[in-house]
Amino acid sequence: MKVLITGATGFSASHLISLLSHNSSLQMVFTDLQFKGGANWHVCDLTSTNDVFHLLNKTKPEQIYHLAGSYSNEYDVDYRVNVLTTKNLIDNCLRLNLKCRILLIGSSAEYGLVSEKDNPVNEDHPLRPVSIYGLTKVYQTHLMNFYYTTHKIDVVMARTFNLMGKGISNKLFIGHLYEQLDKYKEGRISKIVMGNLQHKRDYIPVEEAVKDYERIMNLGTAGEIYNVGLGKSIRIHQLLEEILKDAGLDIGIVEEKIENTQNRFDVPDIFADIQKLNRLRSISQK
Repeated sequence: MKVLITGATGFSASHLISLLSHNSSLQMVFTDLQFKGGANWHVCDLTSTNDVFHLLNKTKPEQIYHLAGSYSNEYDVDYRVNVLTTKNLIDNCLRLNLKCRILLIGSSAEYGLVSEKDNPVNEDHPLRPVSIYGLTKVYQTHLMNFYYTTHKIDVVMARTFNLMGKGISNKLFIGHLYEQLDKYKEGRISKIVMGNLQHKRDYIPVEEAVKDYERIMNLGTAGEIYNVGLGKSIRIHQLLEEILKDAGLDIGIVEEKIENTQNRFDVPDIFADIQKLNRLRSISQK
């Protein structure tokens, strides 16, 4: 089976590629804006419908893991990378009449403003994003629903909560923390400065998340969305302490710096209802 992975130089993609490489029945091809060498690597601007047409016509994948994404919180950037690329992939699969399953990566940011009583949040919960990133991911979800309803396109979505792992973008809490940890160990900074540490979030190790991506790709029902998380939340302060302990450091090196202006959209606690995902996990273990 031929599998195309978009955003192949990214954080999640590197772990997915490592996982899928153990399956000798798969022929993987990769695409990104950067060329890493090899016949199975294709440079493609996914925001260009013509480039996507030529990519799909050349590779003719049977599965597409669409891992290319952006969380810049700049509308034009995130719309192009999260929404337009998705439309181009689906449109050109239809244009070429490819018998291809597509896995999209959604985000818990789509749920946005939830109250603690809403937990655990299931896939049918209203989408009320409070960030540009979350908004563009909602657009992506609506695209999926539209194309599944009107064309029965074979598409599924993993709606991911928070990923953990070294190498993740420093725009995210975990990546920002690891970046500062490295600087602290090198003596370049004397304190690690973080924002509000009292919120609670659902964090899943990236190695586990990509296993779930594979499950959803192979076992998920077309047109369905599956939350990907641990199904429980952890206070950011506790998570920070655990990471510091693993690094042999003490919480005393951390300064919590909370902005004077309170964000009225702050969500104190959010975690996933993973009943749908657990059913796939049970099937895969039989």
